[in-house]
Parts: sequence; C-alpha cells; structure tokens
Amino acid sequence: MPKVKTSSKGQIVIPKEIREALGIKPGSILNIRVEGKRIILEPAPAPPDVFVELGEKSGKVLQESRRIDEERIKRLLRDLGVKSSG
Repeated sequence: MPKVKTSSKGQIVIPKEIREALGIKPGSILNIRVEGKRIILEPAPAPPDVFVELGEKSGKVLQESRRIDEERIKRLLRDLGVKSSG
C-alpha cells in the first residue's frame, strides 16, 4: 500500500499510479469525506454539459444571449456618452 506524507500545510501528493488509474489530472475535482478514522477521496462526477442537454435549442439560446449582451453594451455606451461607430 503506497504511503504519503502531509506537508506543513496538510497537503498530500496522490501517487502517480493511483492518479492514472482513476483519471485524475491537474485541476480535477475530488470529493472528500471522513468515515470513522478514514479519509475517502473520490473523483467528483463531471457536471452536466448544459448545451448538450439543450440539443437543438442551444444555438437559439446562444444567439438570444449574444443579442441581449450586445443591446446591454450599446445601452451602457450610450448612457456613458460614447458615440457608436456602427
């Protein structure tokens, strides 16, 4: 069984073999919990991809969002007294 040592900040390094076996990469999110005197680390499930779930609607949602953002920017520039170049 691999052993790890805690740093002065309580940090540990997960051995390479374990990271590779579980697909843990830099930036991976892990869930942590305590069971008795054990610390359990598990890779967190990936968040759902909102645009995949929207399917065909995602393009329309993005276009509408972009249109609203453009309108807000134009309004902000107008309110600041900045003349539009287009």
